Amino acid sequence: MSLNDPTTLRLITDTAMLMLIWLVQLVIYPAFRSIDPARFIGWHGGYMRTFSFIVIPPMLLQAGLIAVQCMRAPTPAHWISAAAVLAAWLTTFTVSVPCHRQLQLAGNTPKWTNRLIRTNWIRTAAWSLAWLGNGFPLP
Repeated sequence: MSLNDPTTLRLITDTAMLMLIWLVQLVIYPAFRSIDPARFIGWHGGYMRTFSFIVIPPMLLQAGLIAVQCMRAPTPAHWISAAAVLAAWLTTFTVSVPCHRQLQLAGNTPKWTNRLIRTNWIRTAAWSLAWLGNGFPLP
């Protein structure tokens, strides 16, 4: 196992994404409901800026590593992981980001918080599948 090996780097990156998405799904997004509505917009703006610095690097690294694997040594597991990550990215930019925009504009409303939590299960499942495709390679 070497950090120069794309499979090792991908396992580390996939594990980071797996941990982040489950933390978001089970702790962070549900905690939105507990934040004082008068403070939510300011808090949420800071959360989005800070969390972006944490999540964007592993997202980009993961996508790049999967692309390299699909080009150099394509396997069904690599293609499944690529499809899963693509689904996570599409859901992020077509569903989650618009929910966050609405929360930033309207404040912490049950409609948008609940939609964010409910639809985030798609990303949670997708990043979990990507991890399984690398951590427990399919034939």
